[in-house]
Amino acid sequence: MDTDWQFKLILLFVLLIVSALFSGSEVSLFSIDKKKLKEQTKSKSIIYVYIENLLEFPRRLLVTILLGNTIVNVAASILAVTIALDISAVYNISTELALIVQIILLTILILLFGEITPKVWASKHPYTFAKIVSIPLYWISVLFYPISKTLTDIIKSFASKIKYDKSSTAIRTSELTELADLGVEKGTIEENEHGLIYGLVSFKNITVREVMTPRVDITAVSVDSSFEELMEIITDSGHSRIPLYENSLDNIVGIIYAKDLLPFLRSEAKKENFLVRKIARKAIFIPESKLIRDLLEEFQATNTHMGIVVDEYGGTAGLISMEDILEEIVGEIRDEYDKEENEINQISENSYLVLGKVSIDEINELLQTDLSSENDDYDTIGGFILNLAGSIPDEGYILQKDRFKFTVKEVENKRINKILLEIMPEVEEDD
Repeated sequence: MDTDWQFKLILLFVLLIVSALFSGSEVSLFSIDKKKLKEQTKSKSIIYVYIENLLEFPRRLLVTILLGNTIVNVAASILAVTIALDISAVYNISTELALIVQIILLTILILLFGEITPKVWASKHPYTFAKIVSIPLYWISVLFYPISKTLTDIIKSFASKIKYDKSSTAIRTSELTELADLGVEKGTIEENEHGLIYGLVSFKNITVREVMTPRVDITAVSVDSSFEELMEIITDSGHSRIPLYENSLDNIVGIIYAKDLLPFLRSEAKKENFLVRKIARKAIFIPESKLIRDLLEEFQATNTHMGIVVDEYGGTAGLISMEDILEEIVGEIRDEYDKEENEINQISENSYLVLGKVSIDEINELLQTDLSSENDDYDTIGGFILNLAGSIPDEGYILQKDRFKFTVKEVENKRINKILLEIMPEVEEDD
């Protein structure tokens, strides 16, 4: 009787170990990076081949693990009941008491050693745990194949009939940005990765108007331009694509590609007969209210890199390029032609020299305030000053708004280029 009782205890211990292996394998195998696994598989290690074969059918693998774990835990429960009954008979203990104690002890053992401990260890050492369980688990999956295949098909048929609201299960953008902030605080993600996440989150709501190059900054050529004039404009601007207009910028008739001018450089005869219209490519026109995520898809579908932005009256409002769109995700992209000019330069503790094209949102973030208004139609700090001034201000014009003093430092072609922003000290009110 003693030998039989001891054998059952050893068998129960073995079943708990098997349960732990099943539980840990679920965590370890499903947390393995597939790219890293493919690299390891190239090393021709038989272990990684087994792991790859298991992960080839993840749903079937999960069913096999859960089925195996269930069978083992049920077997452990039955065995524990027989041990409890044996003990109650040998030591003359109440059967009910023995069974209650058995349920409590087995639950604790399964939770601690069959679930929590192996899963925690497997999450910290997924590859090590996967190496331990991959070969036996593979042959168990072969043994269970008829059952797991049938169960997988049943699950698929039920799942296909169940309708659920995807929006309720999707992670909210606010939660994503909060996770990104937390990641930076904990040091798990870098600052550039943090910016990338924010760019992707805000990307879907940004309109063309917010990122376009405004009309006043457009470099364009007239249909009357000669080859030499065109080459000079392209060389000075450093742009590879330039809009072509007739009479005014409101009548864009095409786009000039710098590479289309190369054949003319080697032939004087071609230069003499050069007509800029003949090399112009078709321009696409985009409403300024269009979302840049939709425009990106359009650019990709038509293999286009630049579009002309039009306002509600059909006039040219600006232009937008593929680079402008991508910069909203990855940040500023500079090439050898871009001039290094900071949009916001801190002069002293409470004063900044800012460019007029800086967005009002950036200024709000800098000053920890809100200068924008839903009723006002401006996007930049220059537009903010024009709106309050009511006319084109001269250089030296001073505007006071709450604790903030704005001094116009440079105006060119009716446009505010530079502004001195000063944060005035708070005036303490007398009691």
